[in-house]
Amino acid sequence: MAVLGQASRSRRRCARAAASLSLAAVALAGCVLFGSGEKRYAFSHERHVTLEKLDCANCHADALASEEPGMPTRDTCDVCHQGIDSAKPPERRIETLFHGEDFAAAHATALSGEVVFSHQKHASVLACSLCHQGIESNERVADLRHLNMAACTSCHEEKHAPEACATCHKEIRETWAPPNHRSNWHRMHGETVRANSDLTADACSICHTQATCSACHQSEKPENHNHFWLERGHGITAMMDRETCAACHEPMSCQRCHQDVRPRSHVGNWGAPHDNHCLVCHQPLGQEGCVACHASAKSHLTAAPKPPDHYAGMDCRACHGHGQPLPHVDNGDDCNSCHL
Repeated sequence: MAVLGQASRSRRRCARAAASLSLAAVALAGCVLFGSGEKRYAFSHERHVTLEKLDCANCHADALASEEPGMPTRDTCDVCHQGIDSAKPPERRIETLFHGEDFAAAHATALSGEVVFSHQKHASVLACSLCHQGIESNERVADLRHLNMAACTSCHEEKHAPEACATCHKEIRETWAPPNHRSNWHRMHGETVRANSDLTADACSICHTQATCSACHQSEKPENHNHFWLERGHGITAMMDRETCAACHEPMSCQRCHQDVRPRSHVGNWGAPHDNHCLVCHQPLGQEGCVACHASAKSHLTAAPKPPDHYAGMDCRACHGHGQPLPHVDNGDDCNSCHL
């Protein structure tokens, strides 16, 4: 399949590989406190940032100067907490955040070793709140807002930062195929497309344009488009799910074929005498009038004239079809359009 060649879109090609590499932990990692299962650590960013008006660097001393976001140390926390923890219950004291001198809480979302990220480079040119949106009012770890790949790539594009895959990835490049593109992907990818998933890994548009799909499907038929499909099966599918057909076929595709090839069911006396069967398949009609189906039937191009005692304002359906003969299907058209 064709892959977008423009340099400005190269960033999108990387995103398919990064679906599981959420960049939420880019800056949030320095502030997130996780336990296993239930929340083990009580921590309020709102109290520290909004009420106490502390700068991020007061607790995350290395955040502006280190490749990794600086996590608070026991000595840093003790500057304030040594005098206030004695009045708190044990489970809310600062020691619950540490194992000895080591910070006990885990990052919100650990970055994969595949991701290349420098906290110092970002923190030196961006405001903390740009990545840590909502951190100033955060009361619970579960409420921390995560960034995603789209947020990072959008920021890179807006600020004219490098967008090549190698900017943020060690191995992933434009020609790299995601793991789900292996094995039976060629056969099964249609199910992913139709699922309309919100996952980055399922976003075909990251690497492929609509022209990619069209070019492939015009030259390579779906697996079910065999001889039986041509002779018997496609009509049933078209009645149940015409939108799927429309992914590749336009209405003219059907018309061109069926003008020359009569459906197998359309044998002699098909639906006679009233031909009401037509409405099962041929409504709504793409073209009005009898010629929608009978363009070449000369007998249908010359309708019988109305008797002398009939005039245009009469209600034809009051009689015809209710006791009087109706030799053809009534599709709701104005009878006077044919019967003059």
